[in-house]
Parts: sequence; structure tokens; C-alpha cells
Amino acid sequence: KDQGYCGSCWAFSATEQIESDCMRVSGETPILSPEQITQCDSTSYGCNGGWTENAYDYVQSAGGMCSESDYPYTSGSGTTGTCKRSLPSTSCAITGYKTISGESAMASYVESTGPLSVCLDANSFNSYTSGIMSVCGTSVDHCVQAVGVDTASGYWKVRNSW
Repeated sequence: KDQGYCGSCWAFSATEQIESDCMRVSGETPILSPEQITQCDSTSYGCNGGWTENAYDYVQSAGGMCSESDYPYTSGSGTTGTCKRSLPSTSCAITGYKTISGESAMASYVESTGPLSVCLDANSFNSYTSGIMSVCGTSVDHCVQAVGVDTASGYWKVRNSW
């Protein structure tokens, strides 16, 4: 997805994770609103960044997420809008989240359960052209969703917004 000039990758990653979990649990395929999280999570900084954990806390306290059609993405210019005072009805709710630590545990989760929201160093993404990336940094600056893993070859497949 295209987040435009807004640093809302954390909201997109959290939204994608909630969409995936809702689909896994209910069988429905909701398209949820990253804009709702970008504008309404007061513990994060909208287009200036945030953390997926804060997004999950917000969604839980808000009682769920609206569909993207009810709360469309408008922050692509780089300016975070104002949270709607009266939110449309929610399409998907969560009761919490859990943190998985360690690459092996994360790979096991992706293989057995499904996608996982992760934050990583994306500096090498700018020069990526094709194939498997072999450069891994340590400065966390971008959030994506891990959708697959090949433990034998040692690589991850990620769903990215930019």
C-alpha cells in the first residue's frame, strides 16, 4: 500500500496484522483503516512515527477498527489530520496482543499461525532491486508485516508500505 509522504508505516503494519488476524479467526477479509490509527492514536505521532504496540492499545481501547471505505486514508501528503469525533461502526476488534521475541520463535509463528507485524532497519530497502537482501541493519526505522519465511534458505517475505 502507498502511505505517501506520511511516516505511518507503524499504523499500516498494525492494520495489516489486525486484518490478517480477523481473517484467520472469522474467515472474513476486512479492509481496515490505517488512517484511523494514524489520526486517533494519541500515544503516537501520526505521520512522524509510532509503534505498533501503541496502535494495538489504541484499537483495543477504541473497541475496534473502522473499514477503510468508512475512514479513508488522507495523510499521504505528510500531514496528519484530526481524529473524527464520531467514528463509524467498527469492522474488527481485538482483545489484546502478544509480543514474540527471537527470530526462531517469530519464524515458528509465521509458519504455524500466519503473518506477524515486525519493525526493522529499512535503510537497505532504498537500494533494493531484486533477489534476497543480505544486509541487515540494527537501527529500527520501519514497520512491515512478515508474511512468509524460508528457514532453510534464511530469508523472510514481507508485505511493505512505503
